[in-house]
Amino acid sequence: MAPYVKQASLVISHAGSGSIFEALRASKPLVVVVNAALMDNHQRELAGALVERQHLVQATPASLAATVREMDLKGLVPYPPQEAEKYAQALDEFLGFS
Repeated sequence: MAPYVKQASLVISHAGSGSIFEALRASKPLVVVVNAALMDNHQRELAGALVERQHLVQATPASLAATVREMDLKGLVPYPPQEAEKYAQALDEFLGFS
């Protein structure tokens, strides 16, 4: 995926942590589509935390087209790369992996 992300002017992805951080580390504007059907929806929680920090835009499958049409990417804040480990650690703790 890295070569495609590197070439992209916008990344639209599912809200998995690996996909999110790959795009953010590449400094690409990112729209994540959350899978609302997941139990204990860690995708929604991670995406929500990054939306609050203005690093990405969040959508659902139903709202994706409207979100892309109406979004303002100028308001996005670049993701500081050193924070990836903090988010990964917090996610691991939340999921009980550490």
